[in-house]
Amino acid sequence: MYYGYSAKVYEWINRFVTLEPLAFELWSYVESERQFFSYPIHEDDIARMSQADKIRHELATRDVTRKHYNFEDYWIGSVGRTLYDMFVNKYSKKMWSIPSNTLLDTFSWSAKDNPINTGSRHAYKGSHLAYPVGPTGYNPYFEKLLDHPRIRTIFGQNVSSFDLDAKTAILADGTRLQGDVLISSIPIEELCENRLGELPYAGRKFIPFVLPTKEICPGNIRFLHYTGEEKYTRIVEYKKLTKHEADDTLMVMELPSNDKEGGKLYPYMIRKYMDRAKEYQRTLPQDVYSTGRLGTYRYSTIEQTIAQAFGTLKMITGRSIKGMENEFFNIGDVNIIKERKAG
Repeated sequence: MYYGYSAKVYEWINRFVTLEPLAFELWSYVESERQFFSYPIHEDDIARMSQADKIRHELATRDVTRKHYNFEDYWIGSVGRTLYDMFVNKYSKKMWSIPSNTLLDTFSWSAKDNPINTGSRHAYKGSHLAYPVGPTGYNPYFEKLLDHPRIRTIFGQNVSSFDLDAKTAILADGTRLQGDVLISSIPIEELCENRLGELPYAGRKFIPFVLPTKEICPGNIRFLHYTGEEKYTRIVEYKKLTKHEADDTLMVMELPSNDKEGGKLYPYMIRKYMDRAKEYQRTLPQDVYSTGRLGTYRYSTIEQTIAQAFGTLKMITGRSIKGMENEFFNIGDVNIIKERKAG
């Protein structure tokens, strides 16, 4: 799913794949209440929560000027202890496979919108939310970008090692691919052969199952989050994203796992690891570039990753295309988000 605030990046990718805007609500199942609520937390739902009076008191007595030091501190300061425990505490621990959310010592990436939603129940209001309408998703984007006589694409080969000083990738069969510039989007620690130590990632196991009914989720609900002791974090009805027509529906359950089982999907937003990734960047020889979510060890969206690519282009050529390299912004940068919503 495409999510972002840059009209420039949205229009860029829409040239290659036709994006269909999505407006949807997201539900979270709260085990202690035995019911679903809107997420982001909506003020109109508080009245039907069993601890409504306590929640209202905690919201009214928040100290909005207090400095926050970690993910848990941020969320308790934003919504109070009770709502934090209902919606965020266990979900985050599951997602990151950690014993305490205090280990996450950065948190701006978590603030995708106001902690307490008002008005419309749509998720991520004011942003570009979309999904490619074509049957092959984002594939045409990559196919068209690679359709150039000076581009050679190699399939079915693994890179076994790198000689970064020589800007060379060495394939498993011994073939050496040398260039004037080397650009990588693999995990940056793998590019640098873990010289400064490994970087951890959260992974995911995806369990698809088809059910004999046209739809499961009501209305414009596509994502169901589970905030309790369940092993899974999310169930998605993909048919309602892709607009596929069928008598059955496809649901996909997501279970957190380590990166060995579930792939390197989510960099840990912990400062010591982020600093290690920055140190890896500083060690790269001239004309070697590491970009993308894994190449920079940043929790980047599609929008941000494309903006990073334009930034790499400018570093190499000195050329800017419509200022696209400036379209990267940090999730949770509330001032920028407000400016883009107003624009």
